[in-house]
Formats: sequence, C-alpha cells, structure tokens
Amino acid sequence: MCGRYVLIHDPTVIAVEFDAELDPELLGREFRPNYNVAPSVNIPVITLVAGSRVLTQARWGILPKWSRKASTLLINARGESVIEKATFTKAFATHRILIPATAYYEWKRPAKDPYLISPPLGDPHPMALAGLIVESMIDGRVQSTCAIITLAAQPNLESIHDRMPACIAASHWGAWLDPEFDVELARELLLARIDLRAFRVDRAVNSVGNNSPALIKELDSTD
Repeated sequence: MCGRYVLIHDPTVIAVEFDAELDPELLGREFRPNYNVAPSVNIPVITLVAGSRVLTQARWGILPKWSRKASTLLINARGESVIEKATFTKAFATHRILIPATAYYEWKRPAKDPYLISPPLGDPHPMALAGLIVESMIDGRVQSTCAIITLAAQPNLESIHDRMPACIAASHWGAWLDPEFDVELARELLLARIDLRAFRVDRAVNSVGNNSPALIKELDSTD
C-alpha cells in the first residue's frame, strides 16, 4: 500500500514539469514542503479539464457510497482489480489523475522500520503516481477525493513491502489522463517500472505530527 509520502516540489515547478495550468485557487497560497503527507488532507493532483492539464487539489481518501462512516476512507486502489471494483470502475474509465510525489514511505516487517523510496539521488523530477479522482460526500458536502493505485512491488523493493504505488512514465501521461483512452490499455500503463532507490529512515515519520527534512535523512546501518 501507500499511506504516506513526501512532496517538496513547489506547485509552480510541478505545473511546469507536467505542462499544466495552475488552478486559480492555488495561486497566492504559501507553499511549504511536506515531508509527511498523510491521508485526509488536500494534495496536489494533475487532472484533465476541457482537454488541458490542470494542477489542482483533492482530498486524499475516497469515501465509498456504501459506507456510513466518514472514517472509512479508501486511500489506495489495487491495480489488479481497479476496473472491476464498483467504487473505482467509472473513475478508472474517465477520471484518471497523476499525483506528484518527491518520494514515498513504506514500512518493512516484522520490525516495521520505515524506508524512504525515491528516484535516484540527483534526479530533480517528481514521480507521477497513478491515481483516481471521485466526488465523495464528506462532512455534509461534496468534495473531490482521490486514491493512489498500487501494484505488486518491483523486484528491488519487494523485500521492504509487497506493494508499491503505480508510477506513470512521462511518455504516457497524455494517454493516462485521456478519458477516451481504452481502459485495458490504461491498465497496462500501470506496469511501467521506474528507477527507484530505498533507504531506512527514522521512526519519527510514524507520527503524522512530525514534519521536517530530518524525516528523509538516511539512517546509518548501526542506528
């Protein structure tokens, strides 16, 4: 699964990177790097509006229509079954999004040591996580909510965790966002593998109240 990630790229940089327009609601807002992005908060997402890419925001965690509890948030959608699941079928067909991320965290069992997983050192580009956007009724109002699609971990990461967020290659962004693109072919785009590295970080990341650059510092093997 993917339940926590990092985003230190400024929205203006993300907009340029993804060739997207910046949602007017995001203009003028103070940006602070987030080293511990957690579910239920608004996160930047890339969506397609009238044929143009737009960097906007959505709340992380879809509340399914069958749920009577506002706490039942679906933060991930399994790529293997996303087309068949009623909660995600329509969204996968017509409302696929990209979720920019600098890195993400995963916990290795049984000790549950946290690891940071990111592109290679020196790569300045954010990852494009595959996601879905759905309208959910939360706290009495309709909100744009989203989930990150996950797949089986690629070989170099499976010793840490058996799942990972699906990443969409830059060459496939257009097809992924296009609601006219065939859903079966879209699912194949989830299988792209990118170069990722992983290293252990401090357990301070376990608390969502902690949010500083220290969270992404590599621990020595003796720590």
